[in-house]
Amino acid sequence: MHLYGHTQESYIKRDLPPRQLASIDTHVSNCLFCAHALAEEAAVSTGWERRGWLGRLVQVETPAAIDAVAEQDERAAA
Repeated sequence: MHLYGHTQESYIKRDLPPRQLASIDTHVSNCLFCAHALAEEAAVSTGWERRGWLGRLVQVETPAAIDAVAEQDERAAA
């Protein structure tokens, strides 16, 4: 049993019956594939990605965040 699609989304939201959540928790703690998939999903959803030669996590700014900072800088300069 690996996590895919709707089941993975429901697991992340913790929107499954308690018995199924416990079963998946146990599986994820022993399955490198699923643990890695969940870690990647968490990194993407929080604005982090792996970069560089060593694959270090760096925070990625979204274009909206960059625009907001530019607007703040313009207001401060005025």
